[in-house]
Parts: sequence; C-alpha cells; structure tokens
Amino acid sequence: MMFSIGHGGARDRQLERAEMRLVFLISYPLCLMAAMASRITHIFDRRAVRPVQSIFAEARSSAHAAIGYAFNV
Repeated sequence: MMFSIGHGGARDRQLERAEMRLVFLISYPLCLMAAMASRITHIFDRRAVRPVQSIFAEARSSAHAAIGYAFNV
C-alpha cells in the first residue's frame, strides 16, 4: 500500500475554513435576529430568567452550533 503525501491537505483545510466563514457570515445575522426576538419576548414575561450572555455572544454561539450541524452532514 502506498500513500502520497502532498500539499492537498493544507489546501483542503484552507478551503474548509473559507466555507465555514461564509456559512458563519450567512447564519450570524439570522441568529442575531432570533436572539433579538427572544430578548423582546423576555421583556413581556416577568418570570423569565435574564440571559447571562450578550445578544452578540448568544448569536455567535448559535451560529457556531448551526455550522457544526451543517458540516456534520
């Protein structure tokens, strides 16, 4: 059995990172709007617990989670 070692692995990782950034840039605004909508609904519910994260951190973590599901398929 013969294995070929080339520069394709580094290039593949670079393309995958670029894809991941693109998917993040597409999904982040959607997640940001969802986080904002969630915060607005929390204003009207007095029993709701206040979120610990900022809206931007919540949107970023949601976008990263969505990317994880997208790249798992």
